[in-house]
Amino acid sequence: MGKIDSDNIISARAADLLISLRDGDAALLYLYFCRHGFREPERAARELYLPRQRLQEACERLEMQGLLVSAGEDGLAPGTAGQSLEDRPTGSATAGLPADGGDFPAFTAAEIRERSDCDSAFSSLLAEAKLILGRPLSTPDLNKMLGMYDHLGLPAEVMMMLMHFVADQYRERYQEQRRPTVGAFEREARVWAAREIRDFDGAEQYINRWQERHSMEGELKDALQIVGRDFTETERRYIEQWLDWGFGPEVIACAYDLTVTKTRKFVPSYMDKVLRSWHEKGLHTLQEIREKDRPPRPGRVGSAPGGTSPGGFAPIDPEQIANIEKLMNGGKKVQNRDT
Repeated sequence: MGKIDSDNIISARAADLLISLRDGDAALLYLYFCRHGFREPERAARELYLPRQRLQEACERLEMQGLLVSAGEDGLAPGTAGQSLEDRPTGSATAGLPADGGDFPAFTAAEIRERSDCDSAFSSLLAEAKLILGRPLSTPDLNKMLGMYDHLGLPAEVMMMLMHFVADQYRERYQEQRRPTVGAFEREARVWAAREIRDFDGAEQYINRWQERHSMEGELKDALQIVGRDFTETERRYIEQWLDWGFGPEVIACAYDLTVTKTRKFVPSYMDKVLRSWHEKGLHTLQEIREKDRPPRPGRVGSAPGGTSPGGFAPIDPEQIANIEKLMNGGKKVQNRDT
């Protein structure tokens, strides 16, 4: 019998499974793991330029095919391709990736079956998840579902709304080409749990607020001069904060203009300081900024050097705000409010 080539690290069975997935992220990630080891998924994400969400989804798809399993504190481990998921121990809630708030308890298959048999609400939840996913739930899926229901304490009616909310997002983004994963449900569930969304009214308010902000996405991209791409995760976090502070697209556009004028490029951290300064002064509209964010008078006590405000930012020129208003109104001339 010939010597096994040590470089031939992928079995024919594993290769067939990767091909059947028709998923470039999953195939590339598995090849990376086989070549560099399974202990550092975050390093793989950086070197493969995979956003965290795509990394988690790729891990989940590999796990479902038996190509990847959780190894607890050791990170990830290669799975036995083709082995039944029912025969494998349940893994962590995020396939070896650190999860915000910690991993869920590892429920046994017997515990999950018993809970489903005695809890009609949980049983209905599983049935609805199966319809949304378009496939039966795997053992890791069931473990995550019970973790969200028990460990995060989200009632069944709230989880129903959450799953359909995530499904609607996937449908808008991918049409019918991709269904959501239970991992996507879990990521949203952790956000809801952190925000204490635990009843119908709270869930409805959150969804309505998200839809309202989502409808502003085009205006926000115009304000930040973003063309031909989606927001990055970092940009989304900043934008969420700015909207939470009560700023609209027109003020965000003004802050963007100031940032680019000062730094010659879009620097979210600098722009965040500009908006934070206005928020702390109670200035949330262009009119308030125009009237109250004036240059300090020469010789005034407490004025900052170089014609800047005490916060370190250049004062707002009324003509600059007029130009922003004109831009946000589609190029129409805006009447001077000071006249």
